[in-house]
Amino acid sequence: MIKDQLARHAVDAWNRRDADWVIANCTPDFEFVPAVAGSVEGEERRTARGADGIRRFFADLEETWERFEVETQDFRQVGDALVVFCRIHARGRGSGLELDQPMAMVSWFRGDKFVRAQSFLDQDEALEVAAGREAV
Repeated sequence: MIKDQLARHAVDAWNRRDADWVIANCTPDFEFVPAVAGSVEGEERRTARGADGIRRFFADLEETWERFEVETQDFRQVGDALVVFCRIHARGRGSGLELDQPMAMVSWFRGDKFVRAQSFLDQDEALEVAAGREAV
């Protein structure tokens, strides 16, 4: 499966909260660094690692957000990374916090599996990281 198709399936799985699909399509040492969950929940929950981390991330997502959907808009290959430009539509559980904003997800692959992904609220920063440069 080519990377942008895999990314489309990953977003669909995310929106269904299908942790099993995500785990099956990630390497065992997969890492995910979420921009939104980390900024809301604190540093100790910033990186999800491996199958247990993915399951915990989805459980935390359900606990924190009443609604959290990602709408894909565009895909761009940048070096070894794939950048998915999207929009977040979310509402916090209990807090009522509403999000409707752009986001970008940078993914790296080992073969046909995700090895690392990181989301960014700043799409330019995502492009910088994907290109292997530190964001300013």
